[in-house]
Amino acid sequence: MVEKDQEDHFFRSPYPRVDLVDLIPPDARRILDVGCNIGETGKLLREKGFEEIFGIEISPLAAQQAKPYYKEVIVADVEREILPFDDKFFDCILYGDVLEHLVDPWKVLRAHQKILADEGAIICSIPNIRFYRVLKSLIFKGRWDYTAMGILDRTHLRFFTIKTIEDMFRETGYEFKKLVIHRSGSKVMKLINRLALDRFVDFLVVQYRIVGVKTRRIP
Repeated sequence: MVEKDQEDHFFRSPYPRVDLVDLIPPDARRILDVGCNIGETGKLLREKGFEEIFGIEISPLAAQQAKPYYKEVIVADVEREILPFDDKFFDCILYGDVLEHLVDPWKVLRAHQKILADEGAIICSIPNIRFYRVLKSLIFKGRWDYTAMGILDRTHLRFFTIKTIEDMFRETGYEFKKLVIHRSGSKVMKLINRLALDRFVDFLVVQYRIVGVKTRRIP
């Protein structure tokens, strides 16, 4: 059972992940939405014609709201419970701003390999701790201030750069198939990056969106 303030946090984030839905492979049939919240992404998937959609949600209140949009919504902590699905059941698994909230995302990605089809896809959105404004505050002000949302969301337990995301994928049996970046920054920073032939682009990325493909089964 999650504490009330945690339930409220999950329950108050109702928005569909259009950016992730657009990355779903066209041949995907069964989809698992990890951290489905109140079901806005499930609703969008329904509107796009997907029918076999399943959700996992830690908050019972949010899960109740999500049920109309999914074939099944399971209330579960993905780090503590084995999901009741057959081997290779899903063609695609969504992790929309989920992995950074976990104690051991490596363990979860390995565990979910079992229920993902061979060459099935995982689609993740993960914030970039190398974003220049975070580093600027740390280096020049000595500040690492948690916030209500964003890269330093106070509920984040893990922090990643693109290289450590790639390492995590490789260690858990996936490889990058597609990478989408969300850039942000001042005109000066963008100019510096252009003059440097895009060498500093990682410092301008707020969030990475990655399509990964299952490459091998990890014991």
